[in-house]
Amino acid sequence: MQARASSGTGKSRESVIGDMCKDLQDQAPPVFNLEKVAKAYPTSYEESMNTVLFQECVRYNALLADMKVMLTAVQKALIGEVVMSEELE
Repeated sequence: MQARASSGTGKSRESVIGDMCKDLQDQAPPVFNLEKVAKAYPTSYEESMNTVLFQECVRYNALLADMKVMLTAVQKALIGEVVMSEELE
């Protein structure tokens, strides 16, 4: 994502990274409503895939939450509001 050389015209590296972060945030789907998933696909011994589905929804929600936090932090770091940590870099 990070261009190393610039010809002097166009967007800066920070601007390109910031735009990519904003696009990723805009394209990210909303988190799953776990109550609705549990009602639509109740976990039972006979339907073990429902259990797997629910667990994957929980994991996916955690991933989306982490993405939201990290993309926001990267955008803030690019404009200097927070320190660009090794994790953000």
